[in-house]
Amino acid sequence: MRVKIFCAICLFVIGALGVSLAPAVPPQEDEKEKQPKSQKFGALAYMPSGAGPAMVGAGAKANIDIYVKSYTNDAEAKAMAAALIEGGPDALLKQLEKAKSIGKITLTGRVGFYDLKLIRSHKIEGGRRIYAVGDRPVGFLEAYVNNRSRDYPFGILQLDLKTNSKGKEEGEGALIYAAKIKVLKNNTIDVESYGIDPIRLLGVRKL
Repeated sequence: MRVKIFCAICLFVIGALGVSLAPAVPPQEDEKEKQPKSQKFGALAYMPSGAGPAMVGAGAKANIDIYVKSYTNDAEAKAMAAALIEGGPDALLKQLEKAKSIGKITLTGRVGFYDLKLIRSHKIEGGRRIYAVGDRPVGFLEAYVNNRSRDYPFGILQLDLKTNSKGKEEGEGALIYAAKIKVLKNNTIDVESYGIDPIRLLGVRKL
């Protein structure tokens, strides 16, 4: 099943290519937004329909933790965007594979899920939106059988956060576990999820 994820398209158009097009922001404020201290978020993940026998069933829930060590600066984001537009998804994947991990997603109380290599934070009305991308880890069996899922090497995360009455960030989001990214005409970005809809993240909160 093919699913176009428009929130993920925004990740590259706004988060990377749109860097130079964004309205000017005072340096002090901009720096605070992109380079905060390490942050941790908790969320409840809902497995979508069509997950298939190899994954937990539709409607299953799991607690996850999202760690952000730092945010990607403008220069690094532009380099990632240029790699994607000029060299296609393979070039972007190579950039991500070489990049250091600046965040990760884990099942609560367990060893890592996968690392995040590009993380951006942008202001939205009443709060902010976090976008993150990683090169999805490929397990031994998946690599051995050369499954079609290997054509979907990216993991993409989006969080929409607002500040509540107590001054704490909370919201919701989505996670595409396995994604394929294509560059179409006029540098339009198309994102395809492998087999299932995005995983819904509810009750997102800053810990």
